[in-house]
Amino acid sequence: MAELLRAIEVSKRFPGVLALDRVSFELRAGEVHALVGENGAGKSTLVNIFAGSLHPDGGTIELEGRPVQIRSPHHAQELGIRAVFQHLSLVPALSVAENIFLGRELTTPGLLRKPAMQARSVAQLGLFDAGISPTAKVRDLTVPQRYLVEIAKATLERPKVLILDEPTASLTDRETRVLYDLVRELRGQGVGVIWITHRLEELYEIADRVTVMRDGRHVATLSVHETTTDRLITLMTGREYEQIYPALQPVPASAPVVLAVRGLTTAHGLRGVHLTLRAGEILGVGGLIGSGKGLLGRALVGLEPVTAGEIELFGERIPLDRISPHTLLERGLMYFPADRRHEGLFTNRSVLENMTIVALEQFQRAGGILDKRRERRMVTEYIRRFAIVPPNPDARVRNLSGGNQQKVALARGMIRTTRVFVLDEPTQGIDVGAKIAVYELLHELARQGAAVLFITSDMLELLHVCHRVAVMFQGELVAIMPHEEVSEERLLQYYFGHTREEVGRTGVDIA
Repeated sequence: MAELLRAIEVSKRFPGVLALDRVSFELRAGEVHALVGENGAGKSTLVNIFAGSLHPDGGTIELEGRPVQIRSPHHAQELGIRAVFQHLSLVPALSVAENIFLGRELTTPGLLRKPAMQARSVAQLGLFDAGISPTAKVRDLTVPQRYLVEIAKATLERPKVLILDEPTASLTDRETRVLYDLVRELRGQGVGVIWITHRLEELYEIADRVTVMRDGRHVATLSVHETTTDRLITLMTGREYEQIYPALQPVPASAPVVLAVRGLTTAHGLRGVHLTLRAGEILGVGGLIGSGKGLLGRALVGLEPVTAGEIELFGERIPLDRISPHTLLERGLMYFPADRRHEGLFTNRSVLENMTIVALEQFQRAGGILDKRRERRMVTEYIRRFAIVPPNPDARVRNLSGGNQQKVALARGMIRTTRVFVLDEPTQGIDVGAKIAVYELLHELARQGAAVLFITSDMLELLHVCHRVAVMFQGELVAIMPHEEVSEERLLQYYFGHTREEVGRTGVDIA
């Protein structure tokens, strides 16, 4: 395959940080080249240079064998380089078709050819079979739909280079498969694709080669089919695979039940869910997309209307009409939604404000005056304890990596002295190093006697992080197993409904 895009000894420095240290990278025509590494490894800096958003301080960029200076994103697009980043560039107030054709509108003298743009948009969006109308306003679309529109926009005119940043993070399994098919088609047409991901299992589905970066340096470039996930993790983190998951500490037999759910039912999905959660326990909840695992977390705090059942927290029954995030927070349970950027954190506010927003009464002096010095001391201590980067209480949360945002959310719960944590996909979209930090924090919480309901789509987390594992299928909780009995094969049987237990009525839920 011919060389298409190449970085030769490229360096980039920001104030106080060497983001890229003489990094070399090569993309071939008709290749999917994955780029992996922890947050801060330099992946985003490198592809932002390719996309024209940043300029290198040293080194050379070559396109089709010729040196090139990519002056701006518009210049990159003129050169045939298109990028789809996690933070989308769509205009919410415009229609889908208007966004797809933004900057390259079809016109006749003085007039937009809207019907023609809409017709081409229909054809482009039809690749995904996502039911997206070209006349719909982008602001009315879901996050996955917006991402598909961004990809449709990037591939409207076949690019030479397509950069995809965490492309499957918000997509369903079906949408992911459709995207794989589209990328394979583009690869067959000679397009070079740079695929940035934290989901290492994706590499074996779609990538030809993989480049590992760490601390702003190129570590290795390997053929995907000649390496293993274990080796990639070691290259990314400097740790052996076995060091990723902390050792499980047993839950004391005398540990009390802190959360009991009986017959929990909602109008749109949950059917008669029974479970218990003990102090010091991490209970994992798994299942396929649409199984109801995320719905369970939302129902527990009243974000999904509960129509029947009982919820007991620390032995106190919570009336169904009183269930709300605030009510349960006051009683010691905190919920962390999957969409932490939009629902779980105030991203335009500082780390300090996000950590203490639910515990301000702890920092009040007599007369209700806030003791800001004590508040800052507490936040600074949690920043140090959780190794949050940058270590600045005044940093805006929107500028933090996904892993550091998750640490801020967990620190909020600890400052509040939360005793039950309900976490929905807490490691989604964060790198391996950040996942390790989250696992260690969860185990620290459990050692301190907190209880954790850990909802996850990652089967390895269910196998290695949790004391017990519950499985959801079509809105029902079909099994709860102790750690010793959990295996990948058994989980898959429950995931696909091949086996089920009468949880809560036959003693399977061993409290």
